Amino acid sequence: MRRIAKILVSGVASVALALTIGIGSAATADAAAKCTTALKSYGHVKKGTKSKSAKAAECLLKSAGYKGIKTNGKFSAAEVKALKKFQGKVKLSKTGTMNRRTWVALLSRGSKPTLRYGDKSKSVKRLQSALTASGRKVPATGYFGPITRDAVKSLQRSQGWKASGKATAGVWRALQAGAEVKVKTSKPKKKKKKSSSSSKGSKGEIALAFAKKQIGDRYSYGGDGPSSWDCSGLTQAAWRKAGIKLPHSAGGQFRKGKKIKKSDLKKGDLVFFYSGISHVGIYAGNGKVLHASRPGKPVGYIKMSYMPYQGARRY
Repeated sequence: MRRIAKILVSGVASVALALTIGIGSAATADAAAKCTTALKSYGHVKKGTKSKSAKAAECLLKSAGYKGIKTNGKFSAAEVKALKKFQGKVKLSKTGTMNRRTWVALLSRGSKPTLRYGDKSKSVKRLQSALTASGRKVPATGYFGPITRDAVKSLQRSQGWKASGKATAGVWRALQAGAEVKVKTSKPKKKKKKSSSSSKGSKGEIALAFAKKQIGDRYSYGGDGPSSWDCSGLTQAAWRKAGIKLPHSAGGQFRKGKKIKKSDLKKGDLVFFYSGISHVGIYAGNGKVLHASRPGKPVGYIKMSYMPYQGARRY
């Protein structure tokens, strides 16, 4: 009887141990499940930031395979280091801070499935989060409805593409390069003065003259003047002054105009840099471009040789 009792006690203990291990595994799984990356908005995150956005950034970096990441909602020096590596990998400025373009690139990271109206999947939810970070409020429901379709169309228009509303591989590539969705705002229309444009010189010279007047203005994402700019906002406004309408994106501007050899560059030509065409400046002569580069750097000149050249266009 004593031996039977010992066996029973031993069996109960084994079951209890197994249950404890199972409960522990479930607790670990629950903790991982709480790693939420689908937020209503994505805030600026830098070293020391404590917030839901900081935790979401940690979760995304950890899922991307970066080491030393703690998903505790406080952005650490190790996480800043990991973020810089990611930014460098996707050809973004290595600031170590979670800005809008970095959010878009990190949230959209992964496969590039074609998605369309009516689809429902985790990939749709990933797309929706990236679109929200890029400038349009798209609830991360996982269902590809009219709000998602409209946001995709906005992105396509901002890139100078046909607005089909379908999330193709091209849409994913744009997001993974940090593309932003421009939200249209009503602005008073300015009357074009054709006579002044034709009397002051070539269109390129007119565009460059406008850009020179913006030297010293601050950089801002999506900036299109009058006192702050992003790279394509500045070149768009410069060529608008010369009577040419261009989209507000480096990729869209690259797809328009006449292809120009590097050896044939003239003042005012647009020069494009980095794989994926993620930056543009206006040629100023002597191997230099005038551009709006990144946060903290005002509009100014830089030698073309400092950036990976991808091509040039004349309009």
